Amino acid sequence: MRDFLGFIRPSRAARFAAINIAVFGGLYLLGELILHLAWGEHNLLLPKYALMTSHPVYHHTLRANFNGYDVWGPLRNRVYTNSLGFKDASARVVPHVSDRKRILFIGDSFTEGIGLPYEDTFVGQFAAAFPHIEVLNAGVSSYSPSIYYEKIKHLLNSGLHFDETIVFIDISDIQNEAQDYYHDEQGVVRTATNIPDHCSHLPTKSWWQKAFFVADFVNEAVSAERFMSFVATASAAALMAENRPYSRDVQIASWTYNPNTPCYGPHGVQGGVDKAKRQMDRLYDLLNARGVPLSVGVYPWTQQLLYDVEDSLQVRIWHEWCEGKCKAFYNHFPAFFRYKEQHAGFLKRLYIWGDHHLTSQGNRVISGDLAKAYRDRQASNIPSEAE
Repeated sequence: MRDFLGFIRPSRAARFAAINIAVFGGLYLLGELILHLAWGEHNLLLPKYALMTSHPVYHHTLRANFNGYDVWGPLRNRVYTNSLGFKDASARVVPHVSDRKRILFIGDSFTEGIGLPYEDTFVGQFAAAFPHIEVLNAGVSSYSPSIYYEKIKHLLNSGLHFDETIVFIDISDIQNEAQDYYHDEQGVVRTATNIPDHCSHLPTKSWWQKAFFVADFVNEAVSAERFMSFVATASAAALMAENRPYSRDVQIASWTYNPNTPCYGPHGVQGGVDKAKRQMDRLYDLLNARGVPLSVGVYPWTQQLLYDVEDSLQVRIWHEWCEGKCKAFYNHFPAFFRYKEQHAGFLKRLYIWGDHHLTSQGNRVISGDLAKAYRDRQASNIPSEAE
């Protein structure tokens, strides 16, 4: 019945609302169940899971023949992957053998070129500079020497032919090796499960975030919007403050100037360095047995430009390791430090603001330096170090 004003009485209104809430809740839970049955533990509503997938041997990779968009902070770019699951200029089929010289690049998110279209990455720019060479980019976010070895071994065993390999070793690789990755009894790369919350690169998800994909998506979107709003108006000084992206004590980057940086497992920073070199030894032996020359490249994060020196520990470690092994050692630290000296706003020019990853300009610093060193090496026909 209605009262004299024509409104539904409170008891009926409450029942009406309860029924609608129950129906909506039931449909939502049914939708969540379908999402979990279809995607398992990976929330494909989040862009990183739409592009990335797990791999039974080398932990994770990009989905093959992907033609879509990738989102990184405020950046949204069209991304293509080829038949091998490599970021590429198009979703093409890559034959096992090429009629051109073929160079395989591998590294982590910097080599993948996260946040940028392929043509703006240093690998894509290098490919454009040498059109007579077929360039393959096997780099993927969060890779490190353990995965470099396993992925390249898998590619070789699958019959893929390439004439040279260039490994770009990232600053973050040492912590990845020290605490994040291990080989199980079958030799498969796994993620450690005993990483303390304060050492994890990503915030620990609550039970409700794991259980409800839609809620997790909304939560991440809101958090990202808040961070981007802060970054949009933040000064360099604000980003260099404690617990901010460019602070001196960022654990994953500070090991080059602070050997006592925490969150490097039971053997510390030196243990991570030693493990990284052992995995690179395995990679060198594998490639050397196949007659494939290996080169190594290094570049700085924001922390190295702000708090470290040009002759960084990262440079010294891999320059020494390369002696007697590498066809070339591409040291891009000098190019970045020169850029710093010449441009007052070097941080914002070189790095995605509020992030460690390179802008298209930062990628051009690497690609220009790399192309020059590569041409010089070809002209002299002897191994050389990029200066």
